[in-house]
Amino acid sequence: MYTNKISKYPAIFIFAILLILSLAVAYALATVGASIGPIVIVGMIGIFSVAIIIKDYRIGIYLLFAMGVFMFYIDRIANLTFPFGTIYDALVALIFIALFINNKNKQDWTLFKNPVTITFIIIIVYQILEFFNPSGSPVAWLVSLRGNISFLIYVVCFQLFSSLRSVKTFTTAWIIMATMVALYGFYQEFFGLTSFEEVWLYSKPERIDLYLIWGKLRKFSFLSDPSSFGIFMAASALACVPMAMGPFKPLKRIGFGLLLILMLISMSYSGTRTAMAMVPIGIIFFIIMTLRNKEAIIGSVVIVIIGIILLFGPFYGGVMSRIRSTFNPTEDPSMAVRDTKRVHLQEYILSHPIGGGLYTVGRNGEKFAPGHTLAGPWDPDSGYVLIALETGWIGLIIFQALFFISLLKGINGYFSMNDPVLKTYMLVYIVPFFALSVAHFTQDAMFTKPINMLVFATYALVIKIPSLEKKLFSVDLV
Repeated sequence: MYTNKISKYPAIFIFAILLILSLAVAYALATVGASIGPIVIVGMIGIFSVAIIIKDYRIGIYLLFAMGVFMFYIDRIANLTFPFGTIYDALVALIFIALFINNKNKQDWTLFKNPVTITFIIIIVYQILEFFNPSGSPVAWLVSLRGNISFLIYVVCFQLFSSLRSVKTFTTAWIIMATMVALYGFYQEFFGLTSFEEVWLYSKPERIDLYLIWGKLRKFSFLSDPSSFGIFMAASALACVPMAMGPFKPLKRIGFGLLLILMLISMSYSGTRTAMAMVPIGIIFFIIMTLRNKEAIIGSVVIVIIGIILLFGPFYGGVMSRIRSTFNPTEDPSMAVRDTKRVHLQEYILSHPIGGGLYTVGRNGEKFAPGHTLAGPWDPDSGYVLIALETGWIGLIIFQALFFISLLKGINGYFSMNDPVLKTYMLVYIVPFFALSVAHFTQDAMFTKPINMLVFATYALVIKIPSLEKKLFSVDLV
């Protein structure tokens, strides 16, 4: 009887909260008006999201991934002045806290001491020490600290991937969201932009100049810009290659093959040359990794032949011209401008071994470090150049060490495993990762949303996937 009385209290408490909230909403609508409706809805969604994340941090990871995909689209619809990035960072912090609230008995830190983690920590320490950079700005440095949420995401992903099922679930969520992004790219291509997208597009004159190439509007789907859209499509398409040739049922393999084609076509609508270059780079890497697999080689050769037909066949138009210019960089004036810019910036990088300071380059510098030598309305056009300008050639070496170590761990893990399913999932992540690490030379390819989630997940997976084979083996023995 006593237990029954106690169990009633949570229900009464929840009812009281809901009653108070409903009265508050009714009062707000009566006094402020219907304009407060969207704010109320967003607030209720926020409260609900916080509750379920505290209950299970894993749900938060998928909400974070979804937010990285759809946040720019929501911003275009609502035309919000509040920075969505702040909410994104707050969500990361909440997920990290939730990890330690309801997951105490399930945490596994046995593999956390590894080269990837150690190198990641060295980068964070180096960035903290950038506070003492005489060329830097204290304000810009303080703002840059929000970038350290990347390590929190890595920690959460490290705990998330505790089983093959969790890896499959995350991969499925990725492919589903990528398919939605691809389909909306088709919608923009064949039906045009919505009214609110056109308002957003023409709100800045330089935006339409950048998005309109050879009389063809570059599509951006749900994402922030055509480059992010194209690179995300290229990475997702490369993930479909191992799945289409993996040890799965024929229907599943055919499905991934169709998704591969869908994403590649949608990618072409972005007009992003970096994304187009990622595809052959990733496929070549995949062929090298699977030289012993005849089916994988045959499938890869077929993809290459199709690519050659498209490249040299009688196909014309703005999209095809953009694709062909990717593989003829000497004939592209914009590539010549970028190369000239890199050569000019090399002098600064060589004379500043620890860089000009975090968040001092380009528009970030213009906003947070006005008057800085590197500040201004320009773009370094390269993720590596950006790292080198901010943290110097010393910082660039450390960052590249992280990429190299992660890739090396993935390659070693792939060849050390025998389970074909685990080997396939390893390729699903390291093939796009390799292509992204190359693409980072011409774009900020690795740390834009939602691609950053795939990069941080890969850091964790190259460590965790090989360990899953031991778990599967022990289960089979039992």
